[in-house]
Amino acid sequence: MPENSSCFLNQSNTDEQDGWASSYFVPAYDSSLIVLCVAIICVNTLVLVLYSKRRQLRTKTNTLLASLATSDLLMGLCGVPLFIACNAFLDGDVCIAQGVVFRFIAISTMFHIFAITGERYICVSHPMQYINIVTGKRILRVIACIWAISLFVALIQLSWVLPFGYFSDNEIKFTASLAYNWVGLAVCFAIPFLAMVAFYTRMFITIHRQVQKIRRQSVNLDFATSSSNVRSSYRQLRALITFTLMLGIFAGSWITWFFSILQIYTKVQLFPEVSMVIFDFLRFGVSVINPLLYTFLKNDFRKALVSFLKCRRTNLQDLISQGTGTTSQWKQRHSSLELNRIKH
Repeated sequence: MPENSSCFLNQSNTDEQDGWASSYFVPAYDSSLIVLCVAIICVNTLVLVLYSKRRQLRTKTNTLLASLATSDLLMGLCGVPLFIACNAFLDGDVCIAQGVVFRFIAISTMFHIFAITGERYICVSHPMQYINIVTGKRILRVIACIWAISLFVALIQLSWVLPFGYFSDNEIKFTASLAYNWVGLAVCFAIPFLAMVAFYTRMFITIHRQVQKIRRQSVNLDFATSSSNVRSSYRQLRALITFTLMLGIFAGSWITWFFSILQIYTKVQLFPEVSMVIFDFLRFGVSVINPLLYTFLKNDFRKALVSFLKCRRTNLQDLISQGTGTTSQWKQRHSSLELNRIKH
C-alpha cells in the first residue's frame, strides 16, 4: 500500500494500471518541493559547517544537534527527491526506498530530540553529576545507537514489502504492515513524546524554582553573583524553549504522516484529501525549521553564525582589494611600457 499522502493530486489522469494512475506528478506542487529541498540542504549544510569550523560549538548538546542536522540533510538529499520520483513514475522500487527513508528520518528525528531532552534533563535536574554521567564517549554511543535503531526499524518492513511488491494488496503484507505501523506509532512516537512532555514539565518547574530561590537569596549575595546566576538559569530556560518548540513542531507535523498511513490500512478517512498537501509541506519543512530554531534561538550558534558571516565578508573584501590592487599595478606597468615605447 502507498505511503504517499499526495497521490490524490492528479487522479484526473485516467490512464490507470491495476487501480493506479500512470503518474501523480504536478509541476507546480513538485516545483515547490524542489525549492524546499534546496532550502533543507543549504540550511543543514550551514549548521554542519559552523559545527566543524567553530571549536566552541563542539559541546555535548551541539554534537547531538549536528547529528540531527545530518539526519535532516538526508531529507533534502534523499527523502524529497524520492518522494517526487515516486509520484512521477510510480516505480515500486523507488516508492519502497522513499518509504524506508521517511521512516528512518521520522524515527531518527524523534530519538535525537529524545536524546537531547535526556541530556538537558540531567543537566538541569542533576547538575553536580552531569559531568560524570554525560561524557563525550557516551554521547557518541547514543548517536550510534540512534542511527542503528532507526535504520533497523526502517529496513525491517522490507521483509514483507519486497516479496509482494509495493502496490500489492496481499493479505499477509497488509496485516504485517498494519501491525508494524501501530507498533511504530506507539514505540517510536507516542511513548517517547509523552516521556519528553514529562521531562520538559519537570525541567521548567525546576528552573522556575531555581530562579525564585536565587531571587530570595539575592539579599545575602552581591549583585554581580545574583545576576550571573539568574542569567545562567534564563539561558537554560531559553534552550529548553527552543527544544520544546522543536518537539512540538516535529510532533504536529509527523503525527499526520503516521495517521495518513493508518487511514489507508483501516480505510477510515481521518483527514480531508486537500489537507494532505499541507501536511506534506509541514513534514518536509521540519528539516528546515529545526536548524533555523537552534541556529537563531540558541545563543552559541547565533554568535558563531554572525562571526562566520563576518569572516566571509572580510575575506571577500580582501579578495576584492587584492584584485583591485593587481589591476592598478597592471595599469601602471602598462602605462610605463607605453611611455617607454613612445620615447624610443
